[in-house]
Amino acid sequence: MKTRYLLPGSWRPYGIVLTLTSVLVSICWLISGEDFPLAQINTYSYFDIPDWQFSDNIFSTGKGGTVVLNITDEILGIGIICGLFITGFSKLKIEDERIALIRLESLQWGIYVNFTVMVVCIIFVYDTWFLLVMIYNMFTPLFIFVARFYWLLYVSPAIEAKKERSLV
Repeated sequence: MKTRYLLPGSWRPYGIVLTLTSVLVSICWLISGEDFPLAQINTYSYFDIPDWQFSDNIFSTGKGGTVVLNITDEILGIGIICGLFITGFSKLKIEDERIALIRLESLQWGIYVNFTVMVVCIIFVYDTWFLLVMIYNMFTPLFIFVARFYWLLYVSPAIEAKKERSLV
């Protein structure tokens, strides 16, 4: 079977390591609440806003100037997304129609779960928590896709063997 849009299979271990590292560092970062000093950059801001506050008008123009930003969360988010993408879309040793079907169904499940969580959150979650849930919901499709895909790859040989035994 020709797989045109999959990454080389040799990339999968790097994707797994990148995902696990980014998730573990993200959890530690969320627990500690401290930013990494090496992730600070200077950038120019067109607005004069000292801190993010919902009561301020964020579209008001100010004098602007240089602002020091810490991009720890951006780096960790990109690491999680890239790691999951590489892990989920790398070729396996044997790529056949069954693997393609499992990959497609897992991707469908990821989208279904993502939009289900989004609808539930739109109904039941408000204010700042809604923003936080939507940020974390951004990773849901890839997490569900990768988890279900590799779970079905792990479980499906046992299911096939059980079907064959029941036919005999």
